[in-house]
Amino acid sequence: MTSRSLIRYITISLTVMLLSACQTLVRESVPGEWVEIPPGSALRLNRPIQIPSGRALASFTSGRSSATDASCVIEVRRLDPDERQTVQAGRYGITRVQDYVALVSSVERPPGADGQVRFQLAGHGDSGGSPMVRFGYHFWLDARQDPNLMRLTCLGRHDEPASTRPPTLIEIQAVLGDQATLELAGAAALPGSTHLSSRHLTPIPPARSNATSPGSR
Repeated sequence: MTSRSLIRYITISLTVMLLSACQTLVRESVPGEWVEIPPGSALRLNRPIQIPSGRALASFTSGRSSATDASCVIEVRRLDPDERQTVQAGRYGITRVQDYVALVSSVERPPGADGQVRFQLAGHGDSGGSPMVRFGYHFWLDARQDPNLMRLTCLGRHDEPASTRPPTLIEIQAVLGDQATLELAGAAALPGSTHLSSRHLTPIPPARSNATSPGSR
């Protein structure tokens, strides 16, 4: 491992340790406040999600996302090499939220991949390319309805650590599209033209006042 790679590894490792030691907060929007996901919140799958054979996750594809922006996957505990698995539609409670950092050493666009991008995770001895990361969250789900169901993972765009951030609640819902809905317990007004209700994220007309938006974290 080169000195440059060692410094990069130590820096990112310290970042992960600091994140894990703090209470996990999620930003509502940019700009906007950082909030705790309250007890009673849930992920509602509006239709069944198919997990391909030989894999333990499936990407949400109906919303707005790209290779370098926010993305979300649903993860299960079991890998079936022969048959695809199905996560049934329904409401699954969020039991906890965990900060997550994915280390990416390179991004490849294979010939003929029709725009698809392949992320190569950084290895311990990796010494090439720029340090790239994706900050995000694990939303751990109540598995009482489906013991095989594990979590929803959402990541922000990949970039150098100082130039990227985790996805906001608004961006996460945009990625989920019509396949799923993030339901947060309680109700709170978001800055700008969005309202976060106990049911879903719903656009509302901007308020006719001179009130300023709350600051960031």
